[in-house]
Amino acid sequence: MNLAARFAAILHALCAAIARRGANGAFVRETSRPGSAFTNPHALTVLLWSRLQRAVARFARLAAGAPPPRPRKTPARPARARSAPDLPRRRGWLLAPVPEATAAASQLRAFLAEPETRALIAAEPRLGRILRPLCRTLGILLPEAPQSRARRPRAPITPAAADPPTRPHRPARRGAHPLRRPRAPPAPA
Repeated sequence: MNLAARFAAILHALCAAIARRGANGAFVRETSRPGSAFTNPHALTVLLWSRLQRAVARFARLAAGAPPPRPRKTPARPARARSAPDLPRRRGWLLAPVPEATAAASQLRAFLAEPETRALIAAEPRLGRILRPLCRTLGILLPEAPQSRARRPRAPITPAAADPPTRPHRPARRGAHPLRRPRAPPAPA
């Protein structure tokens, strides 16, 4: 089984669990949290399910060697106002309402730890855009891919640049410490 098919199998099982639990009201608590943009728990179920299905398709496209996007010839459009609510951003938020997500997280963690998967992630950095939100949702730390670009070497520090700037010397008053407040005279007895 190739990587894309294994990734699809993990996410399809997760989607089935989300649909089953969402239909039974698992996301009611998520939608009642303060600051939640969702008022209908079924809307959260549908949004999560569709994002996971889109992630499966994008992963398969990139694993098959999709060409990089072509540069735009037209000027970029102005950003639209965000009309659709976004998913919660807490790490591992899906594990409580969908207990089956724990099994999917375990399978995904093992899938990401394999050398073949790590090599694919290192070769195709666009996979990070798919995997990062999914890993955050399931409470998984995404393994770091080696840096594909070489870092620019830093300029050497010269001795003059390393020394902190000095303040001009100001003579202290006689008998006064520069960091302490002068004492108040003793009160008359």
